[in-house]
Amino acid sequence: MLTLMKSLLLGVFCLSVVTLCLFNLELRRKVLPRNQISFDTYQSQSIAEYLLRRFQNFQYGEPPAPVSDEDKLRRELWLKIEEQFQNKTKSCHLPKIVGIGTEKCGTFALFDFLRPHPMIRMGRELPPELKDDPFVGDLEIEAHYFDQSSTFYDLKQYCARLPLAEEGAFVAEKTPAYFSFPPLFVPMSMKKVLPHTKLLLVLCDPVKRALSDFQHEWDLLRVHNGSGELSRYHNFTSYLDVYLPRMTQEVGEWIEERATLMSYRVIKEHNRHFLNHILTVGLYALHLKRWFPYYDQSNLMIIDGGKLLSNPGPIIEEVQDFYDLPKLLLKEDYVRDPDTNYFCFKYWKTGELRRLPKSKQRTRNGNAKLTDEETVRLKSFYKTHNEALFKMLNRTFNWI
Repeated sequence: MLTLMKSLLLGVFCLSVVTLCLFNLELRRKVLPRNQISFDTYQSQSIAEYLLRRFQNFQYGEPPAPVSDEDKLRRELWLKIEEQFQNKTKSCHLPKIVGIGTEKCGTFALFDFLRPHPMIRMGRELPPELKDDPFVGDLEIEAHYFDQSSTFYDLKQYCARLPLAEEGAFVAEKTPAYFSFPPLFVPMSMKKVLPHTKLLLVLCDPVKRALSDFQHEWDLLRVHNGSGELSRYHNFTSYLDVYLPRMTQEVGEWIEERATLMSYRVIKEHNRHFLNHILTVGLYALHLKRWFPYYDQSNLMIIDGGKLLSNPGPIIEEVQDFYDLPKLLLKEDYVRDPDTNYFCFKYWKTGELRRLPKSKQRTRNGNAKLTDEETVRLKSFYKTHNEALFKMLNRTFNWI
């Protein structure tokens, strides 16, 4: 009997030694390369701690990266705001955030970058016939109230073009045509209807903008199988050959004493020949002459479209400050899409990327380029107007 017990004890001892050796071997083979944990480290831990670490590493991947205190607070506030709005009744509210332009300078991208904020509401239900339109992204968040409404100050009509929202939410709409299209009294009408609303304006290099606008109009023509004057111009040079001399004669260089009168003339020319806008939208200083009697830089935030394209994160943080919104969208949330190289929003909850629609990537992909001659001609056309803008804003842009 004694001999049998000794044999059993010896067997248990040997089995323990073998198990320990195998355990140590597995630990060195699997844990050390990822976590640099030595066997001595394991001995100082409880088995439960080791198993938890091993379970995380090999079954579900590495433990998540540490979250900063700032990000923890952001996440807590985000979830709290979502909870407060949950199950609240939605109704019509006039917008607190309005983008007035400029066409082809990144207004859609700006609003798409803002859309994930839990306090912002944008986008309206579209009729079925428009849902397949490739430009639906624009139509969804463009109200076109002040530039197309036949009955101003009919707030029911305006509400019909806006999303329903909870009390306390920030309704947003953008219509780039507001800045530079007729009617002449858009700024005055907007100030009367929305006396406390702050505006966003994106400006970009007017030379590149003109080419982008030309491409945009051509794409609209193709998509809708339309015909019209634009169909006569199969490239940008042929368009410039007709319209640049015409607009140079009508507008000419910037003259301060005539600027207000010239801003009215630009609107008049727009009514006479719609395709003039491809060039005249970029006369930013003239258009601001219409807006500055009603808005200044305390309630009109002017954004550099070039910086928005190259690094949107800091601008989105500034916009939240401008509207006194909780800063829940951080610059780290904006990353380059590995497929398109355009910036997009990365959800902190899931890591999912919110990409811009393909219709927003037509003229910034490098396929449409200005010739040297086109660049020289357009720079000459915009030169004095750009200089007037820089003086007006006491700020320069990298356009010259």
